[in-house]
Amino acid sequence: MSGPGVVVVLRAWIRNFRETHFFRLKLAVTAAKRRRMTRTRFIAITGSSTKSTTSAILRRIVSERHTVAFNEFSNGISSIARTIRKAPQDVDFVVLEVAAGQGTSVERGAQLSRPHVAIVTMIDLEHYSAFRTREAVAHEKGHLVAALPADGIAFLNADDAYVMSMAARTSARVVSFGLGEGADYRATNVEFDMQRGLRMSIIGPTRSLDVSAPLFGKHFYLPVLASVACALELGIPDDEIVAAVASYQGMINRCGVLPVDKGPVFVCDTQKAPYHSVTLPMDALAGTDAPRKTVVIGQISDFPGNAQRKYTEAISFAGSIADRVYAVGPNAHKGKAKFEREGVEFARFDSLEALAAHLRETAIEGEMILLKSAQNLHLERLAISFLAPVRCWSELCGQSGSCFGCRMHGIPRSEQPMKRGARHRLRARLDDGKAVWREGSLFARYMAMSADRRPPKL
Repeated sequence: MSGPGVVVVLRAWIRNFRETHFFRLKLAVTAAKRRRMTRTRFIAITGSSTKSTTSAILRRIVSERHTVAFNEFSNGISSIARTIRKAPQDVDFVVLEVAAGQGTSVERGAQLSRPHVAIVTMIDLEHYSAFRTREAVAHEKGHLVAALPADGIAFLNADDAYVMSMAARTSARVVSFGLGEGADYRATNVEFDMQRGLRMSIIGPTRSLDVSAPLFGKHFYLPVLASVACALELGIPDDEIVAAVASYQGMINRCGVLPVDKGPVFVCDTQKAPYHSVTLPMDALAGTDAPRKTVVIGQISDFPGNAQRKYTEAISFAGSIADRVYAVGPNAHKGKAKFEREGVEFARFDSLEALAAHLRETAIEGEMILLKSAQNLHLERLAISFLAPVRCWSELCGQSGSCFGCRMHGIPRSEQPMKRGARHRLRARLDDGKAVWREGSLFARYMAMSADRRPPKL
């Protein structure tokens, strides 16, 4: 075997060793660490949608008086294990998002974390490629509830029959939340507008709370309700809950509102776009007051059946509430424009760069522009292009997360470092202002994104 061949075989052996034996060792170390964390309360959250927002709101609430460790955005078994290993031995709470994917990912996460509290937000076909049916999704996510001890608490969505069926899998106390009359914690008077955000009343078994949050759309009632119900059961004071929820501004790529000075107002819903919830931000847009409304549709995911029909339905619904509807990306050709309203402008764009140029030429002050897509298209670049130079217009760059977190949108893709370490080092230099690319950039003015931070105004 030649020299290059030996190197390839050696690299493959090292990779296999890390993915099997070394990974098992890390899980064993994590399990031992978890057994020693006897005073820490573990809260695990799963669901087809809203688990990240529920986790972010809940930890915002409990962190007022307690120490909290958590995983964020990365919610697989490796992230769960890493969070537990790095958590201080005496941390008060560990709040974990537990995702379902290929294999028994929720079951493994539940066995490793051994939660005292489990929250299940909803069940839908957001994992269609892996599970195919809602029943299969519910079975997998139900492992989190089944792992609870007898003195634990399961918080279940009373409006979702698949979620409520999980009550039969545990001897722990079950607390329900939802909109219906039978829920232990019920959301009422749910309202939304651009001036005051989301507002709602939460009626519990012993008391009620009026809460508000600067979130875009009524659909955010679910993570707010789930996190508040959990906080109340944990004994968090009412005033701390109300203040923490009011201060939570959401995540920039999950219906984050990004206004441009003397320009349009972007709503960036560019992290996920499962078909079952694709119209929710459009409903919120319908209730806003704006001189013009535009919806940009990129990649829709997680659905069975005919793709052309799904894209057509999404485009048609967008046309029922917006003045302009644009489709962009590799699937832009799949949907048809069938509008009941007259005068709706519709166009397809193969290139995100071309659409950005069109928006910069035609957008008017105060116009609401909703960007809706799965994250692989990085539609947030349309908004960023109004604030800073964008030179990375790669259609499918392969990077996970948003461009707000990547912060390399001002560097052509062909000139970006490919290796993870080199990218981290460049980001650090861009963050502290030591790196300026070519003609100059505004990278130093962007901050690392997290659930609790938003980009500053430029």
